[in-house]
Amino acid sequence: NGFSFTDGNGLISKGLARRIAKGASTVPSAYQIRMAGCKGLLVVDPASSINELYIKIRPTMQKFRCNDWTLEICERSVATPTRLNNQIILLMSDLGVSNETFLRLQKKWFDNASSKYIHPDNLLKNKIPLPVNECRYMFGCAFETKLETGTCFIRYEVLDENEKSFPNRQYKSVEGKVIVTKNPCPYAGDMLVLNAVDLPELHDLHDVIVFSTKGDRPDFHKIAGSDLDGDKYFVYWGSELQLRSSVPPLDYTAEKKIKHPTPISVEDVINYYLSTLGATSYGEVFNLHTVIVDQNEEKHSQRTCQKLAIEMARMFASAIDSGKTGYTIDKSRIQTIRKKYGQCYPDFLMKYNKSFYKSQSIVGILYRNAQLFKKKDFRLLANAFAHLPMQDDGSAISTSTSLASLSVNTTSVRVRSGAKKRSSKSSSRPNSKKK
Repeated sequence: NGFSFTDGNGLISKGLARRIAKGASTVPSAYQIRMAGCKGLLVVDPASSINELYIKIRPTMQKFRCNDWTLEICERSVATPTRLNNQIILLMSDLGVSNETFLRLQKKWFDNASSKYIHPDNLLKNKIPLPVNECRYMFGCAFETKLETGTCFIRYEVLDENEKSFPNRQYKSVEGKVIVTKNPCPYAGDMLVLNAVDLPELHDLHDVIVFSTKGDRPDFHKIAGSDLDGDKYFVYWGSELQLRSSVPPLDYTAEKKIKHPTPISVEDVINYYLSTLGATSYGEVFNLHTVIVDQNEEKHSQRTCQKLAIEMARMFASAIDSGKTGYTIDKSRIQTIRKKYGQCYPDFLMKYNKSFYKSQSIVGILYRNAQLFKKKDFRLLANAFAHLPMQDDGSAISTSTSLASLSVNTTSVRVRSGAKKRSSKSSSRPNSKKK
């Protein structure tokens, strides 16, 4: 029926995975790679031995033909506890999690702030931490196993309260209901509840979520049209956040690729790139979607299920895939929506150079709580310059964004590797502009 249940997934033998990880404290279960025109996720083959050295590539991984067989490692699987964020909170709210539950989690976070540093970017964007061993941010993969549709396999490394490994690493399998989604997740149907089961034959795999290869449609594809070439999933198996309802997933089938009558040349690529300059970005679509959901003019009991919100969710998915399909957003439709919803924004989007209003959603309530906490306990944020701000996935946050949220008068200078630094003499001129 056109669906691939292993889209973007390949295999790597235990022997080769161990050789790549030589010197590391543990062997990852998955590597996101680029090699010979292929891209995707290589997962350690449980059926292999440490004496075997091989990589198996699926057709869905091959993007073009190339003879460069250098194996590029983009990222590896690692134990990463996750956090809530505005989108996930909105979806959970739509699916029955009470405002009181989120407020209780936020209060617990603030109460522990005296012993742990909170970065303002996390604070104001409602990136509320969850109990360390009740959640993970992990790569998705699939194996031809006993897993039935609606089930998954998760084995995770147990961490201490500081999110560090124990001297003797410990692993546990999850059993029971788990909440799974992936950012961006604009629609309530992008959040699934799966049943995690323990499969001893997969115990070599840890800190990845293994999806079923059975059914009419892959479970991972129901989550915002995801695939397995390196997509990471929010996975939660704790008891505090319980969904009371469910919403059928959207059909996120990608737009058909625009066929080119002749082989694509460098000039064609340049012309396509130039044609997209000034076009509507998916960032704008995302912001308009956020406003529509927040204002909830349809008075829908599930904000993300309004007709216009669903239209924007589909548009957002198509915009993300535009580089692969050649599809461009309907500019006239966006202009119509922008005239009505692009003039005034909810306060939690922090667009202080635009008109904004107090959001009445749970996200707005949490945001204003965070603002009050920031004013009251600014001392907890004063060390922001001494810390490297990090996102949930471990990558660095833009320094300029972080400093802006501190609301202090300072200058941020980012120097790229190998770039020449501006001399102190030129930067100290009295009339020079700060950037």
